[in-house]
Amino acid sequence: MRFPCPACGYLVFDEPPGSYDICGVCGWEDDPVQLRHPCMGGGANKPSLWECQQAVLPTLSTETASEPDVQRCSDWRPLEEKDCHDIDDTPRSGREYFESAGGDSPAYYWRRT
Repeated sequence: MRFPCPACGYLVFDEPPGSYDICGVCGWEDDPVQLRHPCMGGGANKPSLWECQQAVLPTLSTETASEPDVQRCSDWRPLEEKDCHDIDDTPRSGREYFESAGGDSPAYYWRRT
């Protein structure tokens, strides 16, 4: 089973969210804290998930989408402003960051109910 990259939506990861694997399509490192806090930069990735999508999605080629072994998750969508509701809960120190990284894999923002 393949898991989607939260930045580009392509099914590239062999493990559930938060694996710290690097996406071969867009270069995003699968950071569980940045998935929980998509507007937070400075985790495993310097830009936030929101910033990465703004920079990377327009540059992805149509060739990527047509490669048979690289498919986009059917229900994936880019972040929307409403998905960045966690500003007050964003880790502000290294300790808060590591505490936020523990526990279960975070839910994908596009599948939250």
